[in-house]
Amino acid sequence: MKKTVLITALLFSAGTAMAEDTASWATWSGTSATFAQNSQPVNVTYTGQWDSVDFNASYFNSVPTSFTSAEVTNTPGSNGAIHMTGGSPDVNTLHFSQPVINPMIAVYSVGQSGLPVTFNFLNNPSFVIASQGPGHWGGGSLTQSGNTVTGLEGNGLLQFTGSYTDIAFTTPVHENFYGFTVGAIATVPAVPEPETYAMLLAGLGLMGFIARRRKTA
Repeated sequence: MKKTVLITALLFSAGTAMAEDTASWATWSGTSATFAQNSQPVNVTYTGQWDSVDFNASYFNSVPTSFTSAEVTNTPGSNGAIHMTGGSPDVNTLHFSQPVINPMIAVYSVGQSGLPVTFNFLNNPSFVIASQGPGHWGGGSLTQSGNTVTGLEGNGLLQFTGSYTDIAFTTPVHENFYGFTVGAIATVPAVPEPETYAMLLAGLGLMGFIARRRKTA
């Protein structure tokens, strides 16, 4: 009996350890990065306020549940993140070399006690805070009001819905530092082109016409 329990536990642990990462997070080099979706490389270009690229994995891995969800099983780790201080009226923009389906942004150490810091997203994107919680520097909060995310030592995962080639935002509040990175679920169903929907509707219409002809014949 003990051997059976032990073998079962070992098999479960091995299966958990071999669980495939679902997210492809950007690997940064300066203000350029690359990740992949559906086996296709996506080149990322960031323009806006930044200080450096930070490769400190502990920002994400100290409390991984703050940056993962049911769909996102792995954190950005040591892939790097844009390290910034904000406080600029500039528009910060992430540009993708091809449309990305349901991208996501991980943010860390946004704001501090008594000093809320905001990410104000432009062009009315559809997104939610998929997860949040404490980070490397302890607990805090991350809240959303419309297109604005506010942090008080906030850490979390923002999940966007739709197809994007650009995500733009402002960070008007200056703080010692905070940061973010971007990625996407590695494998997603392709979004049909408009022509595909048109052909489908035309086919359904033709089938309906043929059915009506048969009834009247």
